[in-house]
Amino acid sequence: MRYRISKVSSEVEERQSQVLQSIQNGNLEQAKNFLWRSGGTQDWFADMATVLETTGDGYGRSDPALAIWCYEQARDLYEADNAGATSGGEGMALMMEGRGSHLGRKIWLLKS
Repeated sequence: MRYRISKVSSEVEERQSQVLQSIQNGNLEQAKNFLWRSGGTQDWFADMATVLETTGDGYGRSDPALAIWCYEQARDLYEADNAGATSGGEGMALMMEGRGSHLGRKIWLLKS
């Protein structure tokens, strides 16, 4: 079982690296394909939402359009994670937590 965990972990790390490399190269369509290909789990959505938000923060001054793209993807990933809740209580807790709701402000500030 230990091999399975490390194999899954390395696949996730490789996919995350592909997303970030595509963003860095300016190939946003490819990055989006890596982000949203089938088989995305709730953990993937939650982890990548944080990664994309942090990436957007890094581009905020140097490339506002790219930062906005990252924030929009992060917002959508947070929403996908929230939608994957397995119970009403879990879904309500995630909605109350408001993960990703602050991204609208970040996007608005960069657009103004």
